[in-house]
Amino acid sequence: MKKFNEILKKYGVHGYGKISKAILAALVAEEPILLTGEHGTGKTMLAERLAVALGAREDEFIAYDASKALFEDVVGFPNPESLKQGKLDYIDTPITIWNKKFILVDEISRANASMQNKWLEIIRSRRIMGRKIDNLKYIIAAMNPLGYFGVNPLDEALADRFYLIINIPSDFERSDLSEIINQPNEMELGKSEELIELISKVKTKASSIDKQTKMKIDNFVMDFSQKVKELGLSFSPRRAAMLKKTLTIFFAIDIVENNITEKTIAQNFRDCAAYGWNYYVIGEEPYLDILKESFLYATRKVNSKANATFNTFEEYKKKNANEHVFEQSGNKSAGSAASAKTSSATYDDESDIVTMFKILGAGVELFTVGFYEMVIKGDSNWKSKLKINN
Repeated sequence: MKKFNEILKKYGVHGYGKISKAILAALVAEEPILLTGEHGTGKTMLAERLAVALGAREDEFIAYDASKALFEDVVGFPNPESLKQGKLDYIDTPITIWNKKFILVDEISRANASMQNKWLEIIRSRRIMGRKIDNLKYIIAAMNPLGYFGVNPLDEALADRFYLIINIPSDFERSDLSEIINQPNEMELGKSEELIELISKVKTKASSIDKQTKMKIDNFVMDFSQKVKELGLSFSPRRAAMLKKTLTIFFAIDIVENNITEKTIAQNFRDCAAYGWNYYVIGEEPYLDILKESFLYATRKVNSKANATFNTFEEYKKKNANEHVFEQSGNKSAGSAASAKTSSATYDDESDIVTMFKILGAGVELFTVGFYEMVIKGDSNWKSKLKINN
């Protein structure tokens, strides 16, 4: 099965490798995301190509320019016939939202305050004036970074409605830039069964994450939320719930793509905390020092156990190297290859991986014997016979 970034490239989207996991997580969750980035970095194209890949018909996708779109453009005008019957209905047009499956709300930070408030209900609840928008599944909003002329900070309540806030890269690798500048003007694209299958598999895996991992995620989310508030900022229960959901899906993506390593576990905690940070778009000061301090606080217990955890895990892998081979569909997985490679390494205070975890304050404790047996190998009946010293 192709990885998501490979599917994006097939649809002409290049240079998004570092943020592809966040985009996939939003598709799996069917939650609204906000893309922030400089002009010309492909935000609109990404939405258009994803809509095609997900099977949205031409009349089921629309890109609204929030700086210009009026409320009547989005909902249509009230239908006089329905009003005669005491019901409120709207006259549908090609640009109204009622039959849309996938929408892009472009330039959302250039909308006036009144219109931002109207988008708030759509983005979080998929409703307008209390009426449900039945078919709407995918919502992407886009904006230029604060500092652009005419760009206003988002209202905090509106920013809080977005599942993830993703900063689009402005610097592209030479290979990606080559693909972009040599891309044909027209591409024959259609529905991607590969993407739909990938989303389905990740959803299934996310719904069956083991209890140990769930507990670690819960503790991280609660500690992170607590510290943000102690430092004087708001981190709503809604954002905390979104953070948990994101972490769960990130781990599920790694499992499906056979990419569970010490490094990806660390990055999941770091990246999910950053993607949930709405202060990037609500004011001139993003409070990145508070983001970092809260992240380190939330992983403080893991830091103190990093060496013991690695040593215990390495000993376990060596003892069981000849007994277990993690395979999927008859082939050795990338996870198995990674385990074989790391089993020969010596982890001490000066090793690269331990140093990285100390810097990041990462979720090392998740990658223990139990995680290896229950998540990587899928043995839900496994019970620990080892004790890890605190």
